[in-house]
Amino acid sequence: MSGTSNPWRIVTPVLGVLALVAVVAAGFAGYSWWAATKGSTAETVTARDSALQAARQLAVTLQTVDPARPEESMQAWQASATGLLLQKLRTDNDKYLNDLKKAPSTSQASVVDAALTALDADAGTATVITALDVRQSALVNGVAGAPTVRQLRVKLTLSRTDQGWKVSSSGLVNA
Repeated sequence: MSGTSNPWRIVTPVLGVLALVAVVAAGFAGYSWWAATKGSTAETVTARDSALQAARQLAVTLQTVDPARPEESMQAWQASATGLLLQKLRTDNDKYLNDLKKAPSTSQASVVDAALTALDADAGTATVITALDVRQSALVNGVAGAPTVRQLRVKLTLSRTDQGWKVSSSGLVNA
């Protein structure tokens, strides 16, 4: 036996080192997963998802008008807004109501698609582009006319408030 070597003398330490490397790798992977679910990455993902979901609803609200309840439409618009947009809606409230009463028409929007183009989760701001189909019908003597559908692309700048995401500015995106 002195002329033959024992292969286990080499294999045993190699297997021990490999087992130690596997344990360290598993520990690092577990820690990385835990950190991702608790750290800023998870907060950014949550902010992204909530901003995009809010933008879809806010875009619909800001493009929807019920001429039978113009005051409720204005209240919904104001509840969706913050900052300078909210100030403008409040300042021009009577003008908008008069316009809605002079040329009444229904307007109901639906989101075709939406995409987040910018997000600063720490600052609580986001920019979203939404593609909307807006179905409109003019009212003549209280009867809705034939509907038309317009496709709009709207850019919304969102700000996170204590009540959730709200629109701080809005504008049409040209083709």
